[in-house]
Formats: sequence, structure tokens, C-alpha cells
Amino acid sequence: MKKMQFIVVLMLLLTTGMSVTAFAKDKPQVTPPQIITLAAISLPQDVKEKYAEQTVSVKVKATISVNGTVDGEVKIITSSGDAAFDTAVIESIQKSVFSPAYSDTTAISSSIIIPLHVKVEKIIPEEQANGEAQPIAE
Repeated sequence: MKKMQFIVVLMLLLTTGMSVTAFAKDKPQVTPPQIITLAAISLPQDVKEKYAEQTVSVKVKATISVNGTVDGEVKIITSSGDAAFDTAVIESIQKSVFSPAYSDTTAISSSIIIPLHVKVEKIIPEEQANGEAQPIAE
């Protein structure tokens, strides 16, 4: 008798498990937003000079709308340590182009965290960039 009860209970558990699985809805496939075009970061001249030939890290958070535009405020998660540098990065992100996130095939609004490592190039005086001869100091 115990063996029969065990078999009945086992069958009920298997049947219940299968029916719950059959009614469970698959989770939607979510694709995060992507950067299509990152706008140039326009650093002020003094900031370019300060960070010349350095790589500066900044991490920002932005909400991307269903249209692929930045929706609302861009927030600094990890600062460069320089307010002017951070402001230039925020302005760049606001001008950038994104693809929105998708839930299955439907565009959705979502947030993205963007880690940036900005290499600040060495400043070359305009005369040298144009190939003009520079006087030699004696």
C-alpha cells in the first residue's frame, strides 16, 4: 500500500510540475541599448593642457528613450576628479546617438552605464601643425 501511495504522490508531483511549466510564460529577450555614435568630447583648452597625453576614466549613467535619444539627466557615477572634464563628457553623451533597448521586438526605455577611458592627445601648436619652421633658441 505504501508503495502505491508513493507512486500516486510521485505522479501528482510530476503532473503538477508539468502543468505549471506549461503555463509559465517565457521571459522576454531583453537587448540593452547600444552606442551608435559617440559625439566628440570637446574639452576646454586648459583641461586639454592639464591632461595632455593621459587617459582619464569617467563612468556615466544615462536613460535612453525608445527613440534612441538621451532622456533626462546624464549622471556621473565615477568622476574624473575634474568638474570641467565631467561636464564635457556629459555634453558628449547628450549629443550621442544610441539604439534603444528592446524587449523581444519592442523598443523600451532603459538605463545604460557607460565606462569611458578618454585619451587626451598632446597639444601641437598650430604653427607646427601647419609645418611652419620654428626658430631655434640659442
